Amino acid sequence: MSKDNGAFGVFVPVEVNEEKTFWNRIGAAFVNSKGFTLLLDAIPAQARAVVVAEDLAMGDGPFKVFTPVEYEKDGERKTRWTRIGTALGNKKGLTVLFNAYPTNGKAVVVIVEEEKEGEKQDDVIDVF
Repeated sequence: MSKDNGAFGVFVPVEVNEEKTFWNRIGAAFVNSKGFTLLLDAIPAQARAVVVAEDLAMGDGPFKVFTPVEYEKDGERKTRWTRIGTALGNKKGLTVLFNAYPTNGKAVVVIVEEEKEGEKQDDVIDVF
């Protein structure tokens, strides 16, 4: 359930009852220089998705979740990073809690290093 051609699965848990949970795959996750890039084929209805990545040590989090929004300004392509949620470590990978959904189907989980003195915690430009 975890790795598929270098990608990790992104799943949503569907709890049938206290004893039974189905896991539906809704996308893939790829490791990037700061964490994971999630490519979603569907939007999780309960605002929660799980990245199954048992063989990667990630820590507990919390981690920030952003979506990249590309735009053009003065003839130059730029990217604005909008925070859309939080991710927490679990036994098998990450649980992603969405406050908003990416309209482009792409979310990036940033495993942020400790904040340096004088840095703004939510300064997205410094993260990437």
